[in-house]
Amino acid sequence: MAKKKYVSKVKELLKKEPKQVYEETLQRYKQQYLPPQYNQLELLDELCNDEIDHYISITTRGDGKSFNYISAVGYLCYHLNMGCLILVRHWALQDKMRELIEDIIQTVHWIDPNELRFKSNSDYITIFLGDKPVFLIADLNNASDLKQSSNVLKNFPIILYDEFLALESDYVQDEYQKMATIYKSIDRIPNRPYIKSPKIIYLGNPVNFSSPLLPALNIYNHLQTHEINTIKQYGNILLEMRRNDQRNDGKNVRAFPDPNDSDVTGEFKFSNYKLVTPDQYNREFNKGQLIKIRLNNDLMLTVLRKSDIILSVEKADNKEDYCLLLNDETEERTFIQERFYSDRFHKRYKKGLFKFKDAFSKQYISEDDTIQSINFYRLFKKEQQNTTEETYERVTMDYILNAIAQKYE
Repeated sequence: MAKKKYVSKVKELLKKEPKQVYEETLQRYKQQYLPPQYNQLELLDELCNDEIDHYISITTRGDGKSFNYISAVGYLCYHLNMGCLILVRHWALQDKMRELIEDIIQTVHWIDPNELRFKSNSDYITIFLGDKPVFLIADLNNASDLKQSSNVLKNFPIILYDEFLALESDYVQDEYQKMATIYKSIDRIPNRPYIKSPKIIYLGNPVNFSSPLLPALNIYNHLQTHEINTIKQYGNILLEMRRNDQRNDGKNVRAFPDPNDSDVTGEFKFSNYKLVTPDQYNREFNKGQLIKIRLNNDLMLTVLRKSDIILSVEKADNKEDYCLLLNDETEERTFIQERFYSDRFHKRYKKGLFKFKDAFSKQYISEDDTIQSINFYRLFKKEQQNTTEETYERVTMDYILNAIAQKYE
């Protein structure tokens, strides 16, 4: 009788569209295992959306996003026969994540904890629930070696990167490139069921703007203007920013009082002083002069000159005019020689003569003596000017991103 019931259930599931099966499975988890006072995992509602690759959750500390996102993704992977790759920054953190998953299974109890088992090798930890490999724990710093395990990684298409925002000294060099390497190692199966292509979920608290992933995702302005307690799509990125007042009520803010504590507000600390709006930048871009200087870590400094000088740090696009390292010099990209540096150029920053495209650029440049020493006035060429076509392309892209954001308000 039990066998007939199981066969009947399988036939019923086969009649449904994969997206419907996914939504019903997610809803079942939320109803049975997700307490209402914690983060409600709204990013997962859009995991089957083919237009989105990156899912970013930035919220107040203690709202349960790490615990519940990992638990829910594990539940989905177990029931839908997928796998989740959980990334940590360093090898030493793999065991900490394993302990967290063990705690989740024992606490939430959506599966018998006796079904939990682990298998470790030099590159990753595999976590089985019953006979199913549901989680793989690996460290981002080991991206090159993980390429050799692509036959395993390809079965773990949901990438979850917890604590992706950290103290400045904690970031791994070339995080974006290493993330891209791991993603490509996984992206080897076309048209996967439910999600079609691999997805990346980033979880973090609003610690700082220093993550090397943020310029690569080109999301700084959105982090500054995104309304708290909303979820919006920007291109292929879905961003949620939350302040969990229910959880904040239980915190002792008297011990270390700070009215702007990001752990409580859920928002980044930044000053609008000397920052321009996207509309102002686009107006200056029209008929302005722009030079690009390649920096380290696949970043570039852009200098826009029209009525003002506006500086920004962005992901390099391989169309830079200049570079700081001789190894980066090409036929189109000129190495900046010593005569273009001046120790006295710092004074122009102290006098507030320049504006900035976003808070990250302002912070990045203010902490880099080398950038502040470049006399970029000497790098401009007289005939250099942005065309109307280039301006139109930039404004059109901004319009498209704004339209997508309004759709998800």
